[in-house]
Amino acid sequence: MIGEKFKTLLSKNNLRLTSERMRLFNELKDSPAPLTINNLVKRTSDTLDQSTVYRNLDLFEELGVTHRVYTGWKYKVELSDSFKSHHHHMLCSNCGVVIEFHESKELIKDLDRISKKYSFNISNHSLEITGTCSNCS
Repeated sequence: MIGEKFKTLLSKNNLRLTSERMRLFNELKDSPAPLTINNLVKRTSDTLDQSTVYRNLDLFEELGVTHRVYTGWKYKVELSDSFKSHHHHMLCSNCGVVIEFHESKELIKDLDRISKKYSFNISNHSLEITGTCSNCS
């Protein structure tokens, strides 16, 4: 189902579904957390070279398949909300670990309350909390 959505998106944009694109997409889909580009290069080095990874990640970002998760001045990549359930991140400023979490009903109510207070219509949101993980505390 997620893979079919990816295939359809490529087709609508007159792009071929190559084994390289599918491999990269599956690595991102199967990862429990955002990945650095170096991680992706290492994970796929048996079949993909570095330039192929970079080129396809640029394409994925342009198509809205992936987005960047910034960890300071560096970033990691993950599938966008179109391909993965909406979630937020806690970022350890010491070791760079990224912890995903899903929003609570209370957070949604708070966002509703804040948007009403400022007469603002929210179309999308992201929340990234920076701090120190339990391993670094």
